[in-house]
Amino acid sequence: MERIDDIVKKRPINPFVDWGFKYVFGREENKDLLIGFLNLLLEPDVAITDIRHLNSELLGDSPELKRCVVDVIATDKEGNRYLVEMQNAPDLVIRQRLVYYACRLIDQMGQHRQEWTYGQIKRVYAICLMNFTYERNATLREDYQLRNEKGDRLFSDLLTIIPLQIPCIKAKNAKECRKSYEVLLFLLQSMSKRMATREELLAEIDTLDLPEQILETFRRVVNTVEDDLTPEQWRDYELDLDKYQRTMGMIRTGRIEGREEGREEGREEGRAEGRAEGRAEGRAEGLKEGREEGLAEGRKEGREEGLAEERRRIAKAMKANDVDIDMIIKYCGLSKDEIALL
Repeated sequence: MERIDDIVKKRPINPFVDWGFKYVFGREENKDLLIGFLNLLLEPDVAITDIRHLNSELLGDSPELKRCVVDVIATDKEGNRYLVEMQNAPDLVIRQRLVYYACRLIDQMGQHRQEWTYGQIKRVYAICLMNFTYERNATLREDYQLRNEKGDRLFSDLLTIIPLQIPCIKAKNAKECRKSYEVLLFLLQSMSKRMATREELLAEIDTLDLPEQILETFRRVVNTVEDDLTPEQWRDYELDLDKYQRTMGMIRTGRIEGREEGREEGREEGRAEGRAEGRAEGRAEGLKEGREEGLAEGRKEGREEGLAEERRRIAKAMKANDVDIDMIIKYCGLSKDEIALL
């Protein structure tokens, strides 16, 4: 019977941990996995056949420039550069960061090369796997290039930025994915959730109707399991895994606290808006009721004034015809003094 520790270590490496992502895609011995990923994602006219990993530090030609460390940087035989970054924590300036990283890669092409010209600039691809969404109505993938304002004319294909918003994957299994690169992202997400063993993921891959070369890339990714690590690698991986779990825990806690704060703020705003709307409705109802009451009172007063004026007119006529004053008082309801003034 297998020990629990042995079963746990048969789980695929969590590729959303920085160390795990670099272990899967950032090692020279695994460059075929990075090549496979780039070919699936970019679908180039001519498939990438070889790459060389570069220093993942983006160093400028001046000590004043910010030092940037990313997960993976590689170049192909034509000199095109590929930056692949895994980002777990939500970042409000992730778009600015990707633009900056891409521009630094372009800048590095000309550093310390006296014979270099602008015509030697090669394509740069900045790819970011995001374990969060940075916009409303988010989509899994949206490619950005330099185009005119209408978007119908390409200015240059030298710069391509591809954010991949992983939470947009809604597939319950690999077969529900529409694109081959989506299958790979689904597998990476499944590996990060640590809810499936290597054997379960491999069995799911075997159900896919895809070229064998693509299936083999999927199998190689899933086969990077924890029990292949040396004791030193396991220690580094566990430290980074603990950091990842604490980070994700803080993010979840922040979301819960944010929801509670939002609810309380919403209640306060709702009460304030309710009071304001209530006052406005009350004023409107009061005006309406006041107008109705005023009209009723006005009509009543008008009728009373009309009747009084009619009595005075009749009394005046009776007086002019020498009708006895007591008769005038009886039928017109006026006093002697009021009749005397007529």
